[in-house]
Amino acid sequence: MPSDRQFKEFLQRFLPQFLRLFFPEQAAQLDFSTLVFLDKELIVNLPGQVLRITDIVAEVNTLAGEAETIIVHVEVEARDRKTLSLRMYEYYSLLRILRRKRVLPIALVLLPDKDGVKWPEYTEALFGEELLHFRYAQIGIRGLVSEMYLQKPDAIAGALAVLMRHGKHHSAKVKLAGLRKIIESDLTKGDKLFLINFVETYLPKWKVPQDEEEVMQDLAQIEMTWVERALEEGKQEGKQEGKQEGKQELLLHLMTAKFGPLPDVTIAKVRSVTDDEMLNTLSEQVLFAASLAEIILPDPE
Repeated sequence: MPSDRQFKEFLQRFLPQFLRLFFPEQAAQLDFSTLVFLDKELIVNLPGQVLRITDIVAEVNTLAGEAETIIVHVEVEARDRKTLSLRMYEYYSLLRILRRKRVLPIALVLLPDKDGVKWPEYTEALFGEELLHFRYAQIGIRGLVSEMYLQKPDAIAGALAVLMRHGKHHSAKVKLAGLRKIIESDLTKGDKLFLINFVETYLPKWKVPQDEEEVMQDLAQIEMTWVERALEEGKQEGKQEGKQEGKQELLLHLMTAKFGPLPDVTIAKVRSVTDDEMLNTLSEQVLFAASLAEIILPDPE
């Protein structure tokens, strides 16, 4: 399974849309214009234990003016699944103590399951008395039905649909529909490129079984032309920073499509490259390289 680094960046880019998609009632009560991500890792050293939160943590005001802290926890480790409820409670307690604000805890589980969206509970009892009753939100994204989310007019739903449950022989249709939603959306060029790379990471070409000829032709056509459309949008924006971001995402997409999921260190090196000529050179290297090792990436400064 690909690293959760890309999913964390997804949440940093699209947290408001993500919450509106899965928790519309709660999202309607939040003022996302006040959203601020906490960049520093939260760590508490305890005797024999270190509690740390390295995932997405953001502060946002409610529409009533009361500050809330939102935690989105990305869980990708199968061996830790049995301890998820306890860890979510520990994360909640840590944030509550350190930030002195109420917390909306959300666990995003990328492991195969059929849970969908639910509110699990964690309880503790002593001498027959319940001492603790804690609830948190959980999204078992592999258990959701892709067709339901593809009906939503949302590019984010289209991108996430490739992670959801769909018949083995329908992967091409799901990917095609998701890519169309992304390309036809009003997102910026950089966000489109990021989402298309996201789709290719979690549902690469080699995992898509053959479908109807028309579907496969449409999918191939989109995968060939989306770069031109996105880059043209970037030119219209006329922002050098946006052009560089777009080229970085294009390079990551090409590398992922050809070599499979990329190591974190490779992604970091690509994102550190800001020179246009270097980005063009690296893209050309990908076209002719037989392996990832043949791509010469500069070390981050």
